Amino acid sequence: MRESLTSRSDATTSDLSDAPPRTGSRVGRRIGVAVLITIVLAAGFDALGPRAGDTSAVGGGYAVGLEYAQIARAGEPAPLTLTITTDTGFGDSVQVRFCSTYFDHLDFQSWYPNPSAETSEADWVVYEFDPPPAGRSLRVALDARVAPGQLGGLDRCEVSVLDKDEPVVTATWTTWRMP
Repeated sequence: MRESLTSRSDATTSDLSDAPPRTGSRVGRRIGVAVLITIVLAAGFDALGPRAGDTSAVGGGYAVGLEYAQIARAGEPAPLTLTITTDTGFGDSVQVRFCSTYFDHLDFQSWYPNPSAETSEADWVVYEFDPPPAGRSLRVALDARVAPGQLGGLDRCEVSVLDKDEPVVTATWTTWRMP
């Protein structure tokens, strides 16, 4: 009787197979480990953000420089800085047109300087800024962050300087929103 109890109490591993795992199981585990290692390495090399990017364009007597959030995460800052330079000087106002969909995923804090006017067109938001008091360069900064709870995605947008309601120079950029 004593022998049967002993053999039963050691039977916790009796249903395990002595055969090596199947090839599919081994491949699946290796793929899973490789994915985890890739994510850890990407995070270690700061490839998962946040990251800033810049772009520029020249045309119509204007030069546009844009610094933007290239990779952003929900709840994190996503600043946008636009610099417009002209050789001929600005008129009474500076009109800047952005695609409206870019702002769907942002929580605005404020523009610096604040626009003097804001209008909306079909897929565009047009801001009107007072020209700088001196010099031939206007720098506009948006203090914003990616809205909390946003899922990942790519936001492509463009900014244009308008002259008589027509774009004269356009710069494009893409922000990768990570969850």
